[in-house]
Amino acid sequence: MRLGLPDLSRALDAGLLKTVEALLRAGQFNRVANLVAASEPIAAFALRQMREIVGDPLLVARGGGVELTRRARRLAAPFRDLLERIGEVLSGRDVFDPAFCEERFTLAATDYAAFVLGPAVARAFAAAAPRATLAVAPFDPGGARKALAGGALDLVIAGPLRGAQLHSETLFAERFACIAAKGHPRAAKKLTASAWAAERHVVVQAPAAAAKADPALADAERKRQAAVAVAHFLLVPEIVAASDLIATLPERVAERFAARLPLVVHRSPVRPTGFSLAITWHARTGEDPARAWLRGIVAQAGAAA
Repeated sequence: MRLGLPDLSRALDAGLLKTVEALLRAGQFNRVANLVAASEPIAAFALRQMREIVGDPLLVARGGGVELTRRARRLAAPFRDLLERIGEVLSGRDVFDPAFCEERFTLAATDYAAFVLGPAVARAFAAAAPRATLAVAPFDPGGARKALAGGALDLVIAGPLRGAQLHSETLFAERFACIAAKGHPRAAKKLTASAWAAERHVVVQAPAAAAKADPALADAERKRQAAVAVAHFLLVPEIVAASDLIATLPERVAERFAARLPLVVHRSPVRPTGFSLAITWHARTGEDPARAWLRGIVAQAGAAA
């Protein structure tokens, strides 16, 4: 049944809701007075109003008494939840429920972060907040701090950002791996540094600013034969899988592509140190329950990555 505005106004009357909830809980008019300050006539009026709104009798006579209809039994728990929510709002507590949220959240992420965490974050966000919108923007290291301070961004997923009133939390540490096609004549097993240098490579040659912002794009900084150069690391696995070239990638990226393509993954012999991925937010949103929920969504995805 579709409710009009007058019906909704009556449905949101806290006194009416409390009386009807008591009726649904007690199932008897003469017990309502023990649960709320309502006489039987008031309880009857509340029930009549709610019957019109819901389109169901809710209580029916049976065996000398009354009992709840099937619809009423389904409504009993939601009525209790709604009353608790009204009480929280009236008490001044800041209440957030993602199921009712219609806000737009904006986060910025490096290409690496978007690839590794994006699917899990989007899936969890959509499931918990079907009415809300999540926008994922490219990470701009030059403008990220200003965007966080001004509210254009709610969250950044990249390396830790430093700045006044910025807070960062590390999600996980990443290391690098070497990938080669399955059946590669020389790279089927673990590579030494000299064997790595002797092979022909697919390399990522991103602009210096992009490589600084996203360590996944940084070059290996070792002498090797660069047979193919590309601008984005997501192009690398397909090329490697179809050739006798090798490449060095962040381990999580390498392992995910190895699950889809005929690739082998080895620990990188030339890049023992990796990088950390973190979330950064502004102190202005630190206590906001909606933004705290978003950070929790991303942190859970990071813990599972």
